[in-house]
Amino acid sequence: MKRPKYYTANEVAEIFNRDPHTIRDWINHGCPTPHGLVKLQAAKLGKAWTIKDEWLAVFELRVRPETGRPELDLE
Repeated sequence: MKRPKYYTANEVAEIFNRDPHTIRDWINHGCPTPHGLVKLQAAKLGKAWTIKDEWLAVFELRVRPETGRPELDLE
C-alpha cells in the first residue's frame, strides 16, 4: 500500500506558482471558481497547515475539471 504524501502550504504554493498566503486563503475561505468557492482540505499540525496528496488532487479536479483527472495509484 502506498503511503500518502503530505505537503506544506509553502510546497503547494510552489506547485501552483502562488504566494503561501493565497494557499492559506484557499484553505480558510476557498478558491473562487465559476461555480463558487472551493476549499482546499488541510489539517493544522501545530501552527502549520498540512495538505495530503489526495486532498490536493481532489481540489485541483474541482478547481480545474477540464484538465481531466490526475492519474491515481490505487495499489
